[in-house]
Amino acid sequence: MPRGSPPSDGASSSSVSLAGWAGIWVGVLVLAMVGLGCVFFRRRRRRGARQAVAHHPPALLPAVAPAALLTGPSEGSEVVIDVDAPAAGSPETLLSIEEVLAREKELSEERLFQLKRDWLLREITARAAKQDVGPERRAIIGKNGKKVLPITVSRERVFQDSYAQFAWVTDADLKLPVSVHFQNEAGRDEGGVTRDWYSVLSRQMFNEDYGLFTASASDDGTFQVNPNSGVNPDHLDFFRFVGTIAGKAVADGCLLGVHFTRLFYKRVLGRPVTYHDMASHDVQFYKSLCWVIENDLSEQDLGLTFSVEREAFGAYEEVELKPGGQDMPVTQDNKREYVDLLAEWRLKDSVEPQMAALRGGLSRVVALELLHPFDECELEWLVGGLPHLDLGDWRAHTVYKAGYTDQVAIIIWFWQLVESWDEAMRARLLQFVTGTSKVPYPEGFAGLRGSDGLRAFHIVRVSDITRLPQAHTCYNELLLPDYDTFEDLKRSLVTAIFETGNQFLLR
Repeated sequence: MPRGSPPSDGASSSSVSLAGWAGIWVGVLVLAMVGLGCVFFRRRRRRGARQAVAHHPPALLPAVAPAALLTGPSEGSEVVIDVDAPAAGSPETLLSIEEVLAREKELSEERLFQLKRDWLLREITARAAKQDVGPERRAIIGKNGKKVLPITVSRERVFQDSYAQFAWVTDADLKLPVSVHFQNEAGRDEGGVTRDWYSVLSRQMFNEDYGLFTASASDDGTFQVNPNSGVNPDHLDFFRFVGTIAGKAVADGCLLGVHFTRLFYKRVLGRPVTYHDMASHDVQFYKSLCWVIENDLSEQDLGLTFSVEREAFGAYEEVELKPGGQDMPVTQDNKREYVDLLAEWRLKDSVEPQMAALRGGLSRVVALELLHPFDECELEWLVGGLPHLDLGDWRAHTVYKAGYTDQVAIIIWFWQLVESWDEAMRARLLQFVTGTSKVPYPEGFAGLRGSDGLRAFHIVRVSDITRLPQAHTCYNELLLPDYDTFEDLKRSLVTAIFETGNQFLLR
């Protein structure tokens, strides 16, 4: 083709085709980039929405499922409580303790306890935020970017390891949530490991090697302070540690697998004790006190005075129960005072150093005055949780005596009454009769124990309908008068549980 001549039709058509395909491919690439950009933008919007919900959850979503309020948590489990915002329709969750106590008669026992507990946790949090208790010593930044108190322990040496680490913990450290790691275990603590640690640690507190606690005389699986714990030179430091752990567990909303006597909780609260409390401490000594109360001393000279001998490192010394007691004989007129003073000395003075150390540790986390609105039953629930009691199992393992059967009217009414009660009230009844609000696991009511071993729940007929029901906690016996009506039974039993406590046959 001569230079400068115009191109042929074929060459022109080929150039146009190449340009067309190039344009199409450029368009496809542009559309693809726009599509990827839209996907990336939508993902960012969804991620932002999830983060916004995480930090600002919808106000109408309940923090706790309603069913969770009706069943007690298991040992070592966390009590889920929203102390910042009450659930919809429940403004009473932010009541002051004065307002809660003012409504005591109109609230169920379970609801009253919940409101007291909610108030306590709010107060602990508020006081911790206000108080300046010095610097932190062991705090680290956790994986969530917040400060935590790290605890690293061996599962086999959980008590010793925890005790050693808490020896360096400041009051400021105790305000922080714990983050627990068990050595040689891969578990990451997002709450579950902490609950496990509390559960395992609390069981180790009763290890006989430490000598801190002994089984109670009632042989019902409960424990009491060992008056001879001084054989361990570090016993008071251990008791202080136990108190700190109990307070920390309450503040953290966790439960301890502990089973103490009612007397123990009374002592923590500083409540007065009576000689009836001796039944779970020393059965034989309690029977001796009962003999003094039962019998007329007018014509008997027992040689007793208002004093007692105390052993200290192999030597004996005489301690006066009241000023001038060594020269004051016990008579028919003053025998009740003698019994009360003697019981108080045995129950309080013999373990006062240990209880003082324990209360001291507890007060590092929970101010003792914050526990004053609680009674000894509620303190047990606060520390160890509200037990679930199987009513069918209870009825199946109940023994009737002195003329009662499961077919008589009073027994039918009794079970109808118990069935109508909530968990808290049933636990109070069980503690009134047996001395504990819990039953052994996994045996249930078949595993209840009395002073002589296994002992079922007993209901014993009493003919005198003018008296209130009474209990023998050593033998799991409810002494129930044969009342004429359901209302008489209900009124008398509730009165006995709340006003007389574990009163025995003698008053």
